[in-house]
Amino acid sequence: MVKRVVSNLYAAVPIVAYVCFGMAPIAKAGDSLKLDFDQKVLEVIKNNPEAILDSLSRYRETQEKDQEARRKELANAVRLNPGLYLKGSPVFGSKKASQFLFVFADFQCPFCAQVRTALERFVVEHPDVSLVYKNYPLTQIHPQAMAAAQAAWAAQQQGKFWQFHDILFANQQAIGEELFLKAATELSLDIPRFNADRRSASASSSIQKDIEMADQLGISGTPFFLFNGNTFSGLVDESILQKNLSP
Repeated sequence: MVKRVVSNLYAAVPIVAYVCFGMAPIAKAGDSLKLDFDQKVLEVIKNNPEAILDSLSRYRETQEKDQEARRKELANAVRLNPGLYLKGSPVFGSKKASQFLFVFADFQCPFCAQVRTALERFVVEHPDVSLVYKNYPLTQIHPQAMAAAQAAWAAQQQGKFWQFHDILFANQQAIGEELFLKAATELSLDIPRFNADRRSASASSSIQKDIEMADQLGISGTPFFLFNGNTFSGLVDESILQKNLSP
């Protein structure tokens, strides 16, 4: 599973000050007051390392519980009314299916490429299940991920998302401008329209909506799955998908 790089260092600093003093004084008395306050903060940290670490640990646990609650709330909302979350997204299978398997993926993620065949086979073998693709480009580690998502969105506007999707994953090491244009040509897309669409505000807006949904679910890497109110990630196989099928 490819993970997004996140740092909590700066988030922790104001927490330490709050834990130590409740609220930092407003520095209107000049630099000497600020220096005195800074020295007191350092002294408290030095003399009470266990208390600081405990406070940070409890804060992290609270954040994780809040995130889990938000994840369950959204997962249940998608389960109850999946149609609201299909808008604008490519669907492999029928939009009238009784169950929807959402996959959040990155075209440069090697693990996303590895699960592609298993996902498509599962949907073919279960006509009551459809696969919904959501973009989650990990731009911090995959420099072409956003451009690939935009190009795939443009192919979708001409009804060729899944064919374009397959070409990108089958040629993952070559993902870039040359591959985008080659794939568009092979699929007989209108190239001027393709280029305009992938560079449009609509493409960026659609991908951003997927990212916001992913962030609400607390996703940190790809591939990530949402299926019948359950969330899981990594190199899943058909047995895992089978376990999450509704009766």
